[in-house]
Amino acid sequence: MEAKDLFQVSMETLIESENSDFMVFKVIEGKVKNLSGYDEWSEVIEIDETTFKKLHLNLCQKVGRIVRSGFKDRR
Repeated sequence: MEAKDLFQVSMETLIESENSDFMVFKVIEGKVKNLSGYDEWSEVIEIDETTFKKLHLNLCQKVGRIVRSGFKDRR
């Protein structure tokens, strides 16, 4: 299931999943168009700052596990 579909069920559903195929970013003063690659994104969902912090932490943890497992494989 895609990250946006999991998020639409609930934020907790996305957090509890193994899905890390999403991005979170902070927009300052509404300048989203200045973000690199903005035109290439298929969908943008606006979230509040609390949700941003939770999803950002979750994404960092998921990607961190992927990176650490890659380093273990190289030993």
